[in-house]
Amino acid sequence: MAAGQGTVVRRDTVVTVRKDTVVHVRKDTAVVTTMVTTNEHMPAGSQSIGAELARMPNYKTLTALLNEAHLMPSLRGAAPMTLFAPTDAAFAKISPEDMAALRADSVKLRDFLLNMMVPAKINTEQILKMKTATTMRGTRIRFGYENGHPEVNNQPVVQPGIIASNGFIYGISGVIGMSGEK
Repeated sequence: MAAGQGTVVRRDTVVTVRKDTVVHVRKDTAVVTTMVTTNEHMPAGSQSIGAELARMPNYKTLTALLNEAHLMPSLRGAAPMTLFAPTDAAFAKISPEDMAALRADSVKLRDFLLNMMVPAKINTEQILKMKTATTMRGTRIRFGYENGHPEVNNQPVVQPGIIASNGFIYGISGVIGMSGEK
C-alpha cells in the first residue's frame, strides 16, 4: 500500500511507504501526517561513505573535520571513493596545538583531508595487491602488509573494508601526515 501526505488511511495504523520508510498516522486523524522515520538497520553498503562515517562511534573527530572543511557532501555523493579514516584514538595522539593550527587554516585542513581520500573504490583484496594510490589531493599513499595486517603509509588498518554505496572506509590507527604518525 503506498500512501502520501493527504492520503486517507485507517486510524492508529503504521503505513510502510518504502521498505526503509515508515509513516506514523496520528490517533486523532485519518490523514497521514508528515512525520517520517527511516530504518537505522539498513543493509551494508546501502548508505554513502559520509552517512556510514557519521553513524560510526570511533570517527567523531574526523567527521567534525570533514564538516568544517565542507567535504562531507563529497562523501555523501555518488562518486566512487575510498576513505582512509583515522580513529578518534589516532587523533588523540596529535598535540592540541597542531590540531588548533590545522583547524585555523581552511586550505591546510582541506588538503590534509583530501590526502585521506582516493577517487576510486578500493576493496581489501586490491589493497593487498597495490603498492600505491593517488589521493584526491594528487599525492601518493603507500600500501604495505606488516604483522599480518594491511597498512596505509605505515599506519595499520584497524577496521577493514566498511562497505558503502559509493566506496569503502578503512579505519587506520594513525593520522597520515601529522605528528604522531609512525
